[in-house]
Amino acid sequence: MGRITIDMTINAPVATVFAYVDDYRNTTKYMKDLVKWQPTGKVTHGKGARFDVGMRAGPTTLTSVVDITTWTENTAIGWHSNEGFRQIGIWAFEPKGDKTQVTFDMEYEFGGGIAGRLLGRAAEPIVRGNLQRSVETLKLHTEKLGTSRSAAKPAPKASTKPATKPVTPAARSTTKPATKPAAQPRSKAKNSARNA
Repeated sequence: MGRITIDMTINAPVATVFAYVDDYRNTTKYMKDLVKWQPTGKVTHGKGARFDVGMRAGPTTLTSVVDITTWTENTAIGWHSNEGFRQIGIWAFEPKGDKTQVTFDMEYEFGGGIAGRLLGRAAEPIVRGNLQRSVETLKLHTEKLGTSRSAAKPAPKASTKPATKPVTPAARSTTKPATKPAAQPRSKAKNSARNA
C-alpha cells in the first residue's frame, strides 16, 4: 500500500476548519480532481455515513464506496473504503490558539496483479500531487471563512458607537446658543423701557 501524509497549519479556528471538512458538500470544492463525494443514504456526516467517491487520476477515474469510521468533533474524521479503490484515511485537527494544525493521512492500494501495479505507477504521482494541492486549497478556503467571520463581528460595534455619539452633542450645541442670544435682547429692551 502507498501512503501519503500532509501536515499544514491553517490560520483559522479548529471549529471553522472541522465544520468545513465535515460538510460533504464542500469536499469537491477543495479536493483536487475529486468528481464525486455523494452520500448513499440519509446520514450525511458522522460515524456511519457512507459516500460514493470518484477521483480522476489522469485518464482514469478511481471509484470507491467509503464509510466514515471515525468522527470526533473538532478532532478527527476517518474513513475506510469497502468497495473499489482501496483507501483508509483520516483528517486530524489540533487547535493551536486561533490556528489549526491539520494532518491528512491516507493509505491506498490500486489493486493486485500487473494491471494494478501499472495503474499504481501511473496514478500515484498524480494522486499525491492532487492531495497536496487539496490540503492547500482547504487552507485557502477556511482562512477566508475565518477572516470574514472575525471581520464581520467587530464591524457593527465600530460603526454604531461613533455614529450615535456625534449626533447628540451636535443637536445640543445648535439649540443652546440660539436660545441664549434671543433671551438677552428682550431683557435689555424691558430694562430700557423701565428706565425711560
